[in-house]
Amino acid sequence: MSVAHLIERVHHTALCVQDFDQMYDFLTGFLGFDTEGAKAERDAPELATVTGMTGAHILWALLRKGSHRIELFQYLAPAGKATPPAQSDTGFTHLAFSVSDVDAIHDAAVAAGHRPISAPQVMRGGVSRVFYLRGPEDIVVEFMEFADRRNA
Repeated sequence: MSVAHLIERVHHTALCVQDFDQMYDFLTGFLGFDTEGAKAERDAPELATVTGMTGAHILWALLRKGSHRIELFQYLAPAGKATPPAQSDTGFTHLAFSVSDVDAIHDAAVAAGHRPISAPQVMRGGVSRVFYLRGPEDIVVEFMEFADRRNA
């Protein structure tokens, strides 16, 4: 049985980190996300129930860039693993952004002290130019410039 007819839109992507302030600054300062839901500390009993994590206690914010939101978490309790997944691991591997000038983003990232994995690369026979960046906590962020803006 499908629930497709009940889904209206994607609301957000959740991102859990060990250093909330560092990632918040990266997302808002470098990537330009706006704060939609202000930073808050939460430990309500329903949070533990919804997450299935007894004693859940978090720092939280809801950030928005265009139509996409990132729900940013840091679990104060229970403690989580600090190792980010490799690109080949199951689950969340990276955030991706369609951009108007991938070279300018790459240059700005280097100037800001961020760590691109490579220079922009032509992908899929010229459909796009792409590079990955290691953000705070080695979370990977992808930037893609499409030759045909209709593909963005």
